[in-house]
Amino acid sequence: MDNHSSSGITSHTKLDVIKSDTIRQRTIPSHRSDQSTILSLDPNIERRLLRKLDWRIVPWIFILYFLSVEDRVNVGFSFTMNKQQGHDLATAAHLTARENNIGLGLFYVAYIFFEVPSNLIMANVNPAYWIARIMITWSIVTCCMAAISQAWHFYLLRFLLGVFEAGFWPAYYTTLWYRPEEISSRIGIMYLAGPASGAFGGLISAGIQLIDMRGNLYGWQWLFLISGLLSLVFGFATLFVLPSKPDQSKGFLTEEETRMVQQRIDKGHQDMLENDNNNGKTSKKTVVMRDLRNLRTQLMDYKVWLFCVLYFTPVMAATSLGYFLPKIVQQIGTYDSIQVSLMSIPPYVFGGLMVLIVTRLSDRCKDRGWFIIGMCLTSFTGFVILSFTKSVGTRYFGLMVVAGGTYPTVPLSMAWTANSKEDAVAVASATGIVSSVANVGALICTFALYSGWEADAPNYMGSNMVVGGAMLLAAVCAVVLKFRLKQLNKMIDTGTKVGNGGRDYRYLL
Repeated sequence: MDNHSSSGITSHTKLDVIKSDTIRQRTIPSHRSDQSTILSLDPNIERRLLRKLDWRIVPWIFILYFLSVEDRVNVGFSFTMNKQQGHDLATAAHLTARENNIGLGLFYVAYIFFEVPSNLIMANVNPAYWIARIMITWSIVTCCMAAISQAWHFYLLRFLLGVFEAGFWPAYYTTLWYRPEEISSRIGIMYLAGPASGAFGGLISAGIQLIDMRGNLYGWQWLFLISGLLSLVFGFATLFVLPSKPDQSKGFLTEEETRMVQQRIDKGHQDMLENDNNNGKTSKKTVVMRDLRNLRTQLMDYKVWLFCVLYFTPVMAATSLGYFLPKIVQQIGTYDSIQVSLMSIPPYVFGGLMVLIVTRLSDRCKDRGWFIIGMCLTSFTGFVILSFTKSVGTRYFGLMVVAGGTYPTVPLSMAWTANSKEDAVAVASATGIVSSVANVGALICTFALYSGWEADAPNYMGSNMVVGGAMLLAAVCAVVLKFRLKQLNKMIDTGTKVGNGGRDYRYLL
């Protein structure tokens, strides 16, 4: 993002200048009765508008997603914190390795079932308020995890965490504000919060281990309480900070800026905004029936299922890093719990750096497929190095390569999915379906791989190659999607509308 001021156009004088000098109006045939002009924006005005959006939306979503990942994967550190003293979560709550895996997996069971409903609700209400609701409820559950003393406590709270966190991924929300070719870098910056959270999580857990038993609380209890309360504060703040849809953000955008945002967005999204406005005049039953029909349409779209596989595999790999990276590091060498936390930081940092670089390049080149293919092959190479080399240094290098290849594929895949749909409910339905199916991969990781595959320890060669092989499958899906979307673009170029939405503008490849 630009480091200059993010202030927008606020005074009447500036608005007059905009109207007279920088916005050229040309009349076009339009199916909309309330607007018959399209605004052509001066590049400088457009940059200022984007800067204003970026400084309000992107950093805030980054913070929220950072806290989301932190609250979700803290459990990975809780099983290694103060382990030498017998004060880790597993010992304190008498959890077996199998019970640990069940608890980890229950999060994804709930997430899978509630992701699509949550996304559909978000498409029909104030999305900022819904995101705040998600955050407030999951924060309360995170705080409650400090009270775990039995296996069923762990099961229940992990399941509730999945229920309340479902629908948080910001793919749909970003389509309300940005053009398709701008989404990847924004989601990429937001997704940086994932590896950043892992890196800071290692640092934070190392520090919190030093206050173990202060106030008669274990270090892992302090970890859940502190992160949960912090998330709760930001959840309530979201009600006042995060803007809703462009036409419902009068406190954030001027009237003219609202028109500019809507005019910048592609035709399909423009229709989406109009439909959203009309929804307020339709009955709830009509809205529900429309959403169900759209959901059925997305389920019948073969491209959605290709995106499911494409997103399934990097989520599977990212989950293995999020939950099991401390365990992988612990098995690479002989380290105590604080060293494990600290050595978990560099792979997350490198993965985050690659997210920033690759997503920006993807938007600049207006390409998704080749970047996803390259990152999937990189991740596979890292898994091979991690699995088949012997020295500690080389295996750790392989872990770095895995992180660098895996993390960028997640925002790229979701951005590509969102770019390939034409209206609000289609975006919400498709991203919800893709996210739900992808979390089956996370479920497989927690139940069947790494600590769930006891015979695979200590090198986890089988687990690494299952996930690495899945990344190769993702590369194949990207090739198929790129080829098929290229065919559809040729049809669009000849004037043929394609897809269920009657799309007449090109797909990003």
